[in-house]
Amino acid sequence: MEVLFESRGCRKLLQKNPTLKQKICEGLERQAENNFFKTKIATRKKWHNQTVYECRVNDQSLGAVRIAFTRKENVIHVLYGSTTLLKKAFSQELEKFLKEG
Repeated sequence: MEVLFESRGCRKLLQKNPTLKQKICEGLERQAENNFFKTKIATRKKWHNQTVYECRVNDQSLGAVRIAFTRKENVIHVLYGSTTLLKKAFSQELEKFLKEG
């Protein structure tokens, strides 16, 4: 499985927390092994004609974060990460991010 990160949506969060990238990769691998059972659709808007999903990832230094991603075969593209845990607020942030891009 290959995990790619969208610089515009992940850079700030990853710069402040360098260990988070590894935690996200581990969390997504665990999700993939379990058929993405804790994954939900993040928004109705599409990114390059792909459905955008979201899930929570826990990190010891930062706590919980929400990430938005797409998946196509063995490639997962992490679009956006945020410490906003409330799903409705996270979805609003994500839609604004998708609109700007």
